Amino acid sequence: MRKSFLLLAACAAFFSACQKDAPASAKAHLPAIPARPASAKGALVVVGTLQALPGEFPANDLYKYAYVMKYTIDTVVEGTIATKEILVGQYDPRTPRGAIQDDQKGNVGGNATGFQSGDRHYLVLRPLDSAWTGAIEDNYPQDHSPRWWATWVDRI
Repeated sequence: MRKSFLLLAACAAFFSACQKDAPASAKAHLPAIPARPASAKGALVVVGTLQALPGEFPANDLYKYAYVMKYTIDTVVEGTIATKEILVGQYDPRTPRGAIQDDQKGNVGGNATGFQSGDRHYLVLRPLDSAWTGAIEDNYPQDHSPRWWATWVDRI
């Protein structure tokens, strides 16, 4: 018992020393994960990297729509998901989240001002079919995985 305790204490001291001696540059490249806004509704919160966009965003002058985008999940912050990729419907992707002034104001938010492949986003998500009943632009017809609705998108 005493040997196990000493070994455990030695390992803890070693790992603690390694963390203290880690160069600042190694810590600097890790972005801080934002706190979840109280108004952001969703059962799943992830940090994800936006993959290549499957096409151009349609004009938004005739109707509002959700545009489905594919993300690679980097970190699951809240909830559970078994896949490393996720399909996310973004409301009116041509409009910055903070500039939305229609009936979706208060339902979607965040600091994202646009969407480009390679962007990392903090996403608060709900199932798409329970959150959005309008038009959907979905260029992944062969992918039968669930679609999610982004209620909050922060670029990090």
